[in-house]
Amino acid sequence: YLPLPGNMISIVWSTPEAHARELLALPPAEFCARVAAAGGHRLGHLEAVTPPAGFPLRLMRPPRAVAHRLALSGDAAHAIHPLSGHGINLGFKDAEALADMLNTCPAHADCGDETWLRGYARRRREEVVALQSVTDGLQKLFAHASPPVALLRNFGLNLTNRLPVLRDALVRYAMG
Repeated sequence: YLPLPGNMISIVWSTPEAHARELLALPPAEFCARVAAAGGHRLGHLEAVTPPAGFPLRLMRPPRAVAHRLALSGDAAHAIHPLSGHGINLGFKDAEALADMLNTCPAHADCGDETWLRGYARRRREEVVALQSVTDGLQKLFAHASPPVALLRNFGLNLTNRLPVLRDALVRYAMG
């Protein structure tokens, strides 16, 4: 859940495509009831203020983020699972890194040259790949229905919640 102003929240529900199609076909009140039930009714009565939307989750990273006079950034450069809410943050960091790189370009240099732009791509690659890997791994972990996997997953989550040092480190990492 992502808290929003005005006592509202934004919810991302990752579910298999067939289940998503079923949910999207429901009348708004029934959809809200299903969302509330899936969340254990912890949020109380839910009411949709916008129609629900669905899209397939795909891990996307182009083979190259730069070319001559071209630098991809934000969603054009990478797609990330929305469970983390970090897509926009990665886009902002891309813009900042590209601006920093362009600001350090010597006056006589061709800042649009692919060789120069590769520095931007290298600077962003590590964080993007790490966050994509973590969010994709978490999505796969939570989508797995196998009882042994669920047991290990729940054990790991409970352990993380009981170890403030580990939990705080994960929160700091997630917040960038």
